Amino acid sequence: MDKNVLKNGQRAKIVSETEPTPSKTFTDSQGNPQIQNIAKVRFEGQPEAVNVNLNRATINALVDAFGEDSMKWQGNYLTTEVEKVRVGGRAVVALYLIPSGYEKIDNADGYAEIVKKGSVEAKQAEQGRPQADEVEIPVFEDRDIPSDLPF
Repeated sequence: MDKNVLKNGQRAKIVSETEPTPSKTFTDSQGNPQIQNIAKVRFEGQPEAVNVNLNRATINALVDAFGEDSMKWQGNYLTTEVEKVRVGGRAVVALYLIPSGYEKIDNADGYAEIVKKGSVEAKQAEQGRPQADEVEIPVFEDRDIPSDLPF
């Protein structure tokens, strides 16, 4: 499935158990295939369910919301969030499936994490973001700008 057709806020449901599957693309430091967690997901507006590799942030949120058994993840409405990122210099689309009552934040280390709204982590992430009136924008006086700029 082309993740570029997905939109933020689009609803989705997991419709199968999650199966650990060896990756055909990614290997660990010893050259062994990394394990991907694949589940069939049905996206609102799409004709059929597709295989999706669930990333670590999504899995952690699903475990927190519904428990460790991936059978219990099925049938729950999730909110889609997509984000363009660079992996190894290549532009890709990261897909997050967010349970109701949860939100995606950047944790203290800058990694995406899906946490309960209003949780300690969510509050810490909010406190770590500068508010609009806290951002310092430098003001340059005419005397600070060299007069010999080529434009």
